[in-house]
Amino acid sequence: MNVLIIDDDVGTRDALADILIRAGHAVAVWQDDAHLDAICAAQSFQVAVVDYHLPFQNGLQVAQSLKELLPDCRILLISSDLHSLGGLAASGVIDRVLAKPFSKDTFLDAVNQLCAVTEP
Repeated sequence: MNVLIIDDDVGTRDALADILIRAGHAVAVWQDDAHLDAICAAQSFQVAVVDYHLPFQNGLQVAQSLKELLPDCRILLISSDLHSLGGLAASGVIDRVLAKPFSKDTFLDAVNQLCAVTEP
């Protein structure tokens, strides 16, 4: 599965990418929402992992843009500030929300579940 990771923290971005690559996923990483349309035009993604706290837009805004560009892409929103994000999974834009910190297994399970939903 092709997975896009959008997170401005290089350590988090690289760690999440490493987990997914070791599990056999094709991964692209992105640091913010700049030129999102270009990356989505160049490659299709089944799942996007989006950090809520980004420098220019919040993760929900980025997720909405992703859904416009890739309507079938499943969105996993990650955040350390989960208590203020209640109800986002019911928004129709976010497919799953995961609170930081999370374990490698929890993260991988969440991505694999979203990938399973997108497979024919």
